[in-house]
Amino acid sequence: MTDVIDEEDQMTTDTPRPDGWMEGERPALLFRRFEFAAYPEARAFLDRLACLSKETGLYPDLSFSRTYVNVTVYGSSGEAVGAAAREFAVRAGVLATAEAA
Repeated sequence: MTDVIDEEDQMTTDTPRPDGWMEGERPALLFRRFEFAAYPEARAFLDRLACLSKETGLYPDLSFSRTYVNVTVYGSSGEAVGAAAREFAVRAGVLATAEAA
């Protein structure tokens, strides 16, 4: 079972938790569910996430349906979620609201 940290609780690193993301300690992770009106928007977001993953070398766990995408970013080797993963999370949040190119 994953222990999720509430907004007021202690962070696992000095880097702040990205807005809209939940953080877990065991295992160390960031999680967010992105909601979309229809599948084409969700698909476009998945495509943008794929580009971000190729750029950063970070490949989160994804699950999705027609109207949502769940993104889970884990800390490396059981360690706390680091700055690179937190930056990925911030950028994924921006991509969720970006217009399809």
